Amino acid sequence: MSSRSLSLTVFLYRFAGAVLLTAAFTSGCGSGTSPGGPIGGGGTGGIATSAGGTTGAAGGTTGLCAISGGSTGTPATPEWGTPVTGGPSGTGTTATVTVDPSTTVGTIGADFTGFSYEKTHIMNGSLTSNNTNMIALYSLLGSPMVRLGANDVERCTWAGTGTAPCQPNGQPFNFKVTTGGVDQLCGFLAATGSKAIYGVNFQVVLPPVSAAEAAYVMSACPSSIVGIEIGNEPDKFGSWADQTTAYEKFADAILAAPGALLVGPACTSKADVTYAAPFADSIAVKYPGKLALLSQHSYVAAANSSGCSVPNLQITTTQLTDIFDTIEAATTKNQLPGWRMDENNTCSGHGQQGLGDTLIAGLWAIDYMFEVAKRGGSGINFHNGETGMDGTVPFYYEPIKENGGVVVQVQPEYYGMLLFTQAGTGPMVSTTVTTSAQYFTAWAIKTDGFTSVVLNNRNASSDVSATVDLGSAVGSASAIYLQGTPTGNLTAAAGSVTLAGAQVSVAGDWPRNAPYIQTVSGNTVSVYVPAASAALVRVLQ
Repeated sequence: MSSRSLSLTVFLYRFAGAVLLTAAFTSGCGSGTSPGGPIGGGGTGGIATSAGGTTGAAGGTTGLCAISGGSTGTPATPEWGTPVTGGPSGTGTTATVTVDPSTTVGTIGADFTGFSYEKTHIMNGSLTSNNTNMIALYSLLGSPMVRLGANDVERCTWAGTGTAPCQPNGQPFNFKVTTGGVDQLCGFLAATGSKAIYGVNFQVVLPPVSAAEAAYVMSACPSSIVGIEIGNEPDKFGSWADQTTAYEKFADAILAAPGALLVGPACTSKADVTYAAPFADSIAVKYPGKLALLSQHSYVAAANSSGCSVPNLQITTTQLTDIFDTIEAATTKNQLPGWRMDENNTCSGHGQQGLGDTLIAGLWAIDYMFEVAKRGGSGINFHNGETGMDGTVPFYYEPIKENGGVVVQVQPEYYGMLLFTQAGTGPMVSTTVTTSAQYFTAWAIKTDGFTSVVLNNRNASSDVSATVDLGSAVGSASAIYLQGTPTGNLTAAAGSVTLAGAQVSVAGDWPRNAPYIQTVSGNTVSVYVPAASAALVRVLQ
């Protein structure tokens, strides 16, 4: 949305609220939800495939498509498999990685990874209990969190009772949110075991409209809702001081719904200090115990700017880590339950073709997630969208590419998310890297029965020979790799990227190969990490 359009929106809200309140309750279009079903099984060869389990949607009465009941399956984590000889080998720049299992620096939860969507996604028949492809792709990641909001949240208004499309559809997208759309979302959350941050309009409608929407959401699937996010990137419209009174009117109305909590403020990268921190100070006092998560957004740079480049995705800039530190400090100061980066990706403005949709985005995402965890964050939502959502510019950075609500491609960034989740959940422990290799990082998680070590080499021309010291005797170790072809190609496109030697299909099939045995000696593991690749090493002690 342009700044001029945003300004006009604020004007309309402030001076024409009564008219907009009436308009907000006009009816939507389409039909309701459809029943859940089993998630498809795996592909041929290799070890693992897609997640299993029986899915079902929450009950409901809205819409022309019936919403059936059902049991939510536990997402299946693919077996690691029996390690085999082979895998990448060679000689590279030496690196020593020291893992200190006694020093915890963060925690990785089951819903650390997540997806952010334009609010219009709720009415295009995609996030439903019968979208088995999307459900399978979610299940490979465990139970990723959903966030609905972004720029389109200020275009979408609550229409009340109404239907939603039974089948995925594309442009023109519907800006009237109905009970049928909410019911479908609840069915999707039940099918995936995911929870959602649900955004409502702040700048266009009056508080009773968004409060009515929030009340219906909380009545439809209360256990699946983390909290209600009021608006999107409100710092675009003015300071927190300028908007405090208006926000509190919305918050008062929304919190009247049983069980409702708040998430916010969902500011842009530049407003962590000037808006998010004072927001936290104010809301923690005004509504004690009601702010479920402090939320923030960040992007590396603007699409098609000089900062949107491979070199800026090879490093994790202090611009981003400073944001994480600011939000962590505000959370700690106000004793909030936690914080989350709930809209993020490579370059703002829907990403840049040839960058956000290539291997470097997946490698960048790995370090980005670990940096957030290291600084106390509870997770990240990578943004998604389709052409026609939030304007006419195509989306290039989405982890799961859709067209008309149908999954058409699994992008390299998804592979980075998949490697991260394959590392497991639990305490993230301290690692120290000693090397002359550029753009080489290491991370470790002490999970159930083993230690996962992630070695990330974002250098296009330099291989790395890493020696990982675990501090105590190692029994065995094996590794899988995220890489593209040809070797060293940081901008390898989706069709040339694999994890564990296999691609993930649009149906969520991942016929992964067995992990490769790594050489162990005493307390150490030797791992070769080719240029433009990441290795996930599972260590048994």
